[in-house]
Amino acid sequence: MGSRGVRRLGFVLAVFLFAVPVGEARQTAQVPIPLPTPGNVTVARLSITGGTGKQALPRLTLAGTAGLPADAYVAADVVRSGQGPFQATVAVFDRLSVDSPNAPASGKAVTVRVPAGYALAGPPQVARDVLYSNPIPRFRLLTGGVATILAGSNPPRLAPARVVADAQRLAFERSVPLVDAGLLGLEYVAVQLSKAGPSALSVTLGLYHRSQVNAIELRFSDGTKVSKVSGPTGVDAILVGSAAQLVASRGFYEDGILYGFTVHLSKMPKKGEYVTVRASAHYFESSLPFTERFALG
Repeated sequence: MGSRGVRRLGFVLAVFLFAVPVGEARQTAQVPIPLPTPGNVTVARLSITGGTGKQALPRLTLAGTAGLPADAYVAADVVRSGQGPFQATVAVFDRLSVDSPNAPASGKAVTVRVPAGYALAGPPQVARDVLYSNPIPRFRLLTGGVATILAGSNPPRLAPARVVADAQRLAFERSVPLVDAGLLGLEYVAVQLSKAGPSALSVTLGLYHRSQVNAIELRFSDGTKVSKVSGPTGVDAILVGSAAQLVASRGFYEDGILYGFTVHLSKMPKKGEYVTVRASAHYFESSLPFTERFALG
């Protein structure tokens, strides 16, 4: 092929590649979202353009559910602020395995469809396996849109907007409302923290779908010393520097029961610092295979 033919072919390819994004809004875009590890949660953020004027929010759907695990469910929330792109949050929950923290990832994905007339403004941002300690996503926590359950044979008895908000809280290492934790169907040690004085925190614990736990550790940042813990009868506190080990001296913590404590500290943690939570099946001689953390403030 001569130089003129090469130039002509290059021009045709350039026109084709340039034209593809223009036509994307007329077609249905499909976005694969990786499934979480069994027993965990994936959160994805999609930035979507399109629509005209005050057109309704784009309605997301799934391109089939054949690859979705039996006990999984998918929820989505779509928000628009001002004249910018629509922001869609997709949350994929998988409650499949009793021993979920040890189960391998499937490598599969669920495909979300963006309706005709809309297009993705960029690649999706995905935070996978956010139930326990995880890197903080780069996208923001967004609520207040129109939320729906996209799939799931047995979704939780919570409003879809609340399901998506809870998934985002997990991704940002924030406390999920205790009443929600059990309904989400995940193995979880829920922790609610609030200020109880100049140097004291009120801590409420609740275990969900996890039995045989007889000790829970709360560890604060280095330089903070736990000086005293008061709590319910039948739970002893062992103070170890910046940590308090809360031991159920009469057996095990009960699933779904709330336990309240007041933890006195040498100094109040700053906003944004973390409390690390470990749970043990045998007084910390063998810990459960996950660690959680919760941001303060």
